Amino acid sequence: MKIERADNGHRRPSRRTALRALIAVAIAPIAVRLSAAPAEATGKRIVRLTKLPIGSTFTFTTSTQGMPAIIFRTKNGVFAYSMICTHQGGSLSYNRRTKQLDCPVHQAKFDPLKGARVVSGPAERPLTKVRVAIKAGWVVEA
Repeated sequence: MKIERADNGHRRPSRRTALRALIAVAIAPIAVRLSAAPAEATGKRIVRLTKLPIGSTFTFTTSTQGMPAIIFRTKNGVFAYSMICTHQGGSLSYNRRTKQLDCPVHQAKFDPLKGARVVSGPAERPLTKVRVAIKAGWVVEA
C-alpha cells in the first residue's frame, strides 16, 4: 500500500490504493450474496425410494465429482457420505455388522449414524457429506 504525505503532514493513501479500497467495498455485498447462495441441486436421480427400505444402504457415484458415495436410509430420512477415507484417500467399505465404514488401508473406521465421525484409526476428519434429498419418490443429488 503506497502512502503519500499531505501538505499538512498527515499521511493519506494514494489514488490507486483508495480506488482499490472503493472497488472492494462496492463488490463485497455481491461476493457475500454469491457465497451464501445455496448450491443448485442437480436433481440427478440416484435410486427409487421404494428400492431403499429403512435400514438399508445404496452405493453410487456422484454426478458432480465422480466420487463413490453411500446413501443410508433411516426412519428419519436419507443421508449420504463420500466413500473416500479422509486420511489418505482409501476406498471405504460398509460393514453391516458394525454399521461402520471401514478403510482397509490403515484401518480407519467411521460412524455414519453420528455424522461420519472417526471412530478409530489415523483419520482425523469425518467423511465428506454428500447432499441428497427425496423428490417425487426418488433419492436425488441435492
